[in-house]
Amino acid sequence: MTEYVIPFLAGGLVVSAFAMLGDILRPKSFAGLFGAAPSVALATLGIAIYHHDANYAAVQTHAMAAGAIGLAVYSVVVCQLPMRTQLRALPATFVVFSRVVDGRFWLAAHSRRTDVMMPVRFSPSALREGRWYEYVIRFVLGGGATVVAGIISSRYGATVGGLFLALPAIFCASATLVEKHEVRRKKEAGLSGERRGQEAAALDAAGAALGAVGLLAFAIVFSLIVEMTIAAAFAAASTTWLIISMTAWWVRKKIRAGLWQS
Repeated sequence: MTEYVIPFLAGGLVVSAFAMLGDILRPKSFAGLFGAAPSVALATLGIAIYHHDANYAAVQTHAMAAGAIGLAVYSVVVCQLPMRTQLRALPATFVVFSRVVDGRFWLAAHSRRTDVMMPVRFSPSALREGRWYEYVIRFVLGGGATVVAGIISSRYGATVGGLFLALPAIFCASATLVEKHEVRRKKEAGLSGERRGQEAAALDAAGAALGAVGLLAFAIVFSLIVEMTIAAAFAAASTTWLIISMTAWWVRKKIRAGLWQS
């Protein structure tokens, strides 16, 4: 039983921490980066090294690189669906391959100007918008994803299990919650807010796609270093994820700002 309880608690805590950090960050596209944070990977790799060895974890991250690419594509499509159709964020996360996505996504054609121009800032008051059960859902998703990744690795090997280290445990919940909170705020002001909610979810997904680029870098750096030094591998890979994700977001912001001014 402990082999499931410990991964569940570890995954739930790490995912919840990253999710709460994303909640208090603005603008929404920047906060969306944390929807693709290496939360499941950090918990799962730590447990894999404890039960196996560094080589086993390195093999997992080789497959995780492919999973990160899949997460980027997934986020791309989820970003487009709410803006180009009438789908809400929740069904959009399941209908990710229902249409062909054109290359304009990488510049986020539907991003609102306020998001592009807004500086990065913390908004701790945003935590008050959440309901207790929303935090429970995130914890369960994070714990469940970590347990599933561990079970698959045990039964089918590190290569197959590694694909699931890039599971979007945070993003699936955050996209729907971002939309729900935006709609709730507008309704309290006497407005519909449905369209603004879709825009907010699309921006969150745009950030997640950029965060997935950082997740790919995380997997590469971790696999190269972990067999030499475990602690440095976790530190270097996590730092790389943050730098690459933020750089990708900054480049997109500059390009979008230039398009708005032209």
